[in-house]
Amino acid sequence: MPSRDNPVYNPAQLRPGTGYGPQGVTMKPGKVCTGIGSLALFLVGILHGSKISQVEALIKVNSVRPPLDGIARACWLLYSVQMVVLATIAFVASRLERGGRIVFLCGLMLALDGIVLLKFLGVFVGVYLTFAIMLLYFLGAFLQGREAPAN
Repeated sequence: MPSRDNPVYNPAQLRPGTGYGPQGVTMKPGKVCTGIGSLALFLVGILHGSKISQVEALIKVNSVRPPLDGIARACWLLYSVQMVVLATIAFVASRLERGGRIVFLCGLMLALDGIVLLKFLGVFVGVYLTFAIMLLYFLGAFLQGREAPAN
């Protein structure tokens, strides 16, 4: 590795404190897994929230009465917000040196979500997506925990 005493030293090649070598910036696997999961969860949360008009139509067609109609709308939107917030928390945590623990907790939250969805709604694409993103978070947290800390 180049040093200040070595005539080949080029500070432009190294990024201090990142642990990346002269080849340039490479993404660590834990961050990649968490980043992919966070992007997917963020997009699913946005798309889920955008479907509130379909929920409104179903409520109207099925003559759902108060207070159940408001509860259904609130639960739908709150779950969408939860997905967006969880994705943001996991993404930011994956960039922290010891953020793997937070990413793991985000994965546990998705596990709980998936179990509740499976219990009350049965098997559908949302359950598969939830468990797939959960696995990405668990893998990202595990890999991030095994990475050497940056000096």
